[in-house]
Amino acid sequence: MFTYQKDTKSLFVAECGKKDFWREIRKSSTAFNIDTRRAILHAVEANDEEAMQKWVEHTDFQKFMLKTIRELKTKTGKEKWQKKPLDKKLLAWAEDLKKSLTAFQFCCYQFDEATVKTKDGKTKKGPRRVLKGCHLNGLVMLDIDHVDDPMEVWEKLQKCEALMARVVLVHITSSGHGIRIIFIADRQIGNLADNQISFAAVLGYSPDQSCIDATRNSFAPKEDEILFIDEERLFTYYDEEFDKEYTPMYRDKKTQPCVKQKPTESGQVGIESVPVTWRGYDIQSIIDARFAEKLPCATDSNRHKESLKLATDLLLMLDGDKALVQRIVEAQTWVQEIIDERNENVTQTVESAASCIAEKEKKYTNCLPSKAMLAAIQEVTGKTYQEITTAQTQKAVTLKDDDMSRWLWDWGEQIEALMPEYPLLRDICKGLKRNQYPAAMFVAGGLLMTLMTRCTYRFYHRPEELRRLNNSTLIIGDPASGKSFATRLFKLLASPIVAADKVGKEAINAYREQMRTKGANKEKPKKPKVVVRVHPARTSNAQFIQDMVNSVENVDGEDMQLHMLTFDTELDNTVSVQKGGSWIDKFSMELKAFHNEEDGQAYSNNDSILQDFIVTWNFIYTGTPIALKKKVNEQNFGSGLATRLTCIPLPATNFEMMSRESTVDYDSDNRLKEWAEKLDKMKGELTVQKIVDELYDWTARRMADAAENDSKADEMLLKRCAYHGLNFSAPFIVMRHWDKMHQDGNYWCGEFETDEVDWKLAELIVNIQYACQRHYFGAMAEAYFDNKLKDANVNVQRKQKTFEGFERLPEEFTIEDVVRCFNLGSAASARKKVTRLCRDHLIEKISEEKGGQKALFQKTGSIML
Repeated sequence: MFTYQKDTKSLFVAECGKKDFWREIRKSSTAFNIDTRRAILHAVEANDEEAMQKWVEHTDFQKFMLKTIRELKTKTGKEKWQKKPLDKKLLAWAEDLKKSLTAFQFCCYQFDEATVKTKDGKTKKGPRRVLKGCHLNGLVMLDIDHVDDPMEVWEKLQKCEALMARVVLVHITSSGHGIRIIFIADRQIGNLADNQISFAAVLGYSPDQSCIDATRNSFAPKEDEILFIDEERLFTYYDEEFDKEYTPMYRDKKTQPCVKQKPTESGQVGIESVPVTWRGYDIQSIIDARFAEKLPCATDSNRHKESLKLATDLLLMLDGDKALVQRIVEAQTWVQEIIDERNENVTQTVESAASCIAEKEKKYTNCLPSKAMLAAIQEVTGKTYQEITTAQTQKAVTLKDDDMSRWLWDWGEQIEALMPEYPLLRDICKGLKRNQYPAAMFVAGGLLMTLMTRCTYRFYHRPEELRRLNNSTLIIGDPASGKSFATRLFKLLASPIVAADKVGKEAINAYREQMRTKGANKEKPKKPKVVVRVHPARTSNAQFIQDMVNSVENVDGEDMQLHMLTFDTELDNTVSVQKGGSWIDKFSMELKAFHNEEDGQAYSNNDSILQDFIVTWNFIYTGTPIALKKKVNEQNFGSGLATRLTCIPLPATNFEMMSRESTVDYDSDNRLKEWAEKLDKMKGELTVQKIVDELYDWTARRMADAAENDSKADEMLLKRCAYHGLNFSAPFIVMRHWDKMHQDGNYWCGEFETDEVDWKLAELIVNIQYACQRHYFGAMAEAYFDNKLKDANVNVQRKQKTFEGFERLPEEFTIEDVVRCFNLGSAASARKKVTRLCRDHLIEKISEEKGGQKALFQKTGSIML
C-alpha cells in the first residue's frame, strides 16, 4: 500500500493500486521524458553542440520555453532567463521533464486531508504530501546514486539472500546512473534512515541521505528498467507495529537516524547515539543561540526569509551538504509551521541558498556565515569561527582562479550577446571558445584604438584636455594555451600601419648601407626623417624615441604625434631584453605612455638628440603568469604600472582539442582588414560624453563602496578603470555608428550619439578590467597598504561592510531595511545607497510608496562588484 501523484505539481496524492502503477509506468510520456532527459544531460556534459541544437529545435522544448516565460512574473526575471546560455536552458528542461514524471511515495500508505488555497483564491481539500500528515507502511526506499554501472549493485544484491528476502522492487533511476531499492523495514534496526544505512552498508555503499524523508518522491521508471518486482508485497504490505512506533516521530519531523550504524565482522550492525555536530559542537545549540532573542514568526512575516538565511549559513558551515542542511532546517519548529500551513518547499529553499552562495563565490574569495551566526558560534563555543576552522579568510579584493574561470565564461556569453550590434566581434573571436572571447576582444580593441591614433576625447577629469586612446595590454595564460590568436589579429588589424612603415624602413636601411660603404673622407648622407611606428621589444631607446618624435602628422592644422606600437608573443622575452641596460629599459616610458606624459633625454652621444617629447606608445604582449610576476611584483608595485596595465586571463584548455577547421574563411579576414583600413583614416574628437558620464557614475559607486569598506586597495585599483572602459569600447562604438561618418579629404570623421547598447559594451569592459585588476593585483595592493600601515605603526581592520550589508538585505525590502542592514544613520543615506544599487542593476523597485504603504525593492540576482 502506497500513494502517488501524477506529477509533482499535483495538489493531492492518491492511493496507488496495481493498475494505477502499471498505467503510469507504461505511459508513452514516461519513456520519452526519461530518454530525452538522459540525452540532454549527455549532450550538455559532452558539450555536443550538434546534439544540443537538435533538442533546441524540438517542439516540446519550444513549448517549455513559452511556458517558462509565461510563468515568470517580473521583467527582470524574464530578461535573466533569456540571457541564460543554451546549455542552462536545456538542463532546466531536463529537470522539468523529470518533475513531470509520475511520483510514487513508497513509504506511506496515506496522508491526512488538508485544506489548500489555490492561485485563484479558492480552497480545495484533499490528502497533502506533507510529513505532518504521513502514515508509514513499513516499506523503505533506498537510492544508491552516482554509480558508473547500476547493474553491479543489482548483481551484489542478488547474491545476498538475506537482503533479497526483504526486497519488493528494484529499478534503474531516471538519470540512468543510480538504482532504487524498495524493501521491507526491520523495526528492530530502527526507523527508515537506520534501515537504509544498514541495508546499504552490507552492499558496501552509502545511501542518498535526502531519502530519509518518508514523503520523498520516487519518479516512475521505464518498464524495461524494472529489474525486480514482488507485486503481492509491493501493493499490499503493511506493518502496523512499525506504523505505530515510528509514524508519530515522523509526523513530529524527527526523521534522522535514531542510531549510528556500524558494520561488524558478522555483517550485523552495532549501535551508538548520533549527535548532529559542526566541528564537534552541537549544531542545534548554535541555531538556538542564533535565534535566542526571537524566533521567526507569522506576525513578522519573516519565516521564509529566515529559513533561506539559515540554509545559507549551514551550507557554508557544512561543506555544502544540501541533504543534511535540509534536514536541519526542516527540524526547526518555525519552519515546520510554514510546511504545515502552505506546504513550504524546503528543498527549493536550500537550492536557492546554494545558488546565492555560488553567485557570491564568483565575486568573493571566501564567503562567511552571517554576522548573527558568527556571533552565535562564538557565544556557544567561546571561540570565533576563524579560530575553529583554522582557516584565514582571504580579503575580498583577491579572486581565486576558479572564480575567474567562471567569470570568463560569463563574460564570453555577454560578448556573444553583443555580437549582433558589434558584428566584427564575431570575426575577432572566430575559432575561439567563449571563455577566450574577453582576451580576443581586448587584443583587438588595443589594435583598433592604435589605428584611431588621430582621434581624441574629453574625460571627466580635466575636460579641457584632449585625451588619446592609449592601452598597455597583457594577455596572460599558460604555455600552449592558445595565445596565437593574438598574432592573427595583429597581422590583420595592424596591416595598415605595417604597410606604411615599409617605406620608412626601406629608407633607413638604404641610409645605413650608404653609411657603411662611404669612405672616411666622403660626405656622409643625411639621415632621412621617416615614420616607423611598429617596433619589436628589442629596440634601443634612442631609436625608439627618434622614431616616436618623427611620427608626426598634421591633422586639421595641428601636428599630432602618432602612436608607436609594440606587439610580442613572449612577455618573458620582452622583460628579459628590456633589462639589458638603460639603453633599452623602457619602464619609465611604459609608465608615461598611458596618460601621454612628457619625458625627455639629454645624453652626450651624437645619436641622442637633446629634446623633450610626449610618450605615445601602445603595446600588447602575451605571456605566462610567471612573466607577469617578473613584470609586476611586490618590489615595484608602488610604481603605478599595475593600474595602467590591462591584464586579461587566457584560460587553460583542460585537455580539450581546438575546433578542427576544414575551410579557409577569407571573408572574415577581409572584413577585419577592411575595418582596419577605415579606422586608420579616422580623425577628430569622439562624441562619447554620455559614456564618460556613465563611467563617472560607475566609478563614483565603486568609490563609495571602497570608502565604506575602508579599502585603500580597492581605491587604487579602481582609479584608472574608467579610462580602460572608454578606450577599448571606442573603436567598436565608432564602427557601430559608421553611418554617421563622412569623408574629409583623406580622413573619416563625424558626430554621433551613443546609446544604452554602447554603454552596455563599455560597462562590460570596465567591469572586466576592475575584476582582472583585483584578480592579479588585489593581494599586492592589500600588502602594499598593509606594509605602509605597519611602517606607521597603524592597525586598521578592514571590514567589507558593503558586501555584508547587501548580504543581510532580504530578497524584498524597504528603505528601513536598508538603514538597518547597512547600519546607516538616516533614511536619506539609505535612499542614496538604494540609488547606487539601482544604477548598478543589483536591485529594482517593485512597488511605489502609496499612502501608508512603503516603497518596496527586490534584489535582481546580479553579482555585486
